[in-house]
Amino acid sequence: MPLPAQTNHHLPPHLREVCAILAAGLVRLRSRAAEDHARDAAQLETHGDIRLHYTARQRRHANPKRKGVA
Repeated sequence: MPLPAQTNHHLPPHLREVCAILAAGLVRLRSRAAEDHARDAAQLETHGDIRLHYTARQRRHANPKRKGVA
């Protein structure tokens, strides 16, 4: 894996390699999130609904009998 033009020359080569691997992973995660957002936007245009990304526990309706639980 080639290193970018700007590297921290004070770091040992093995740490520079770890940093490059972590940076590539972050770029991959961000691109995946962007793809998810684009898919949600396309779904909104075609169907009018989007996923809200709530967990099962957060999807419950408010319960007026139990204080503090929504």
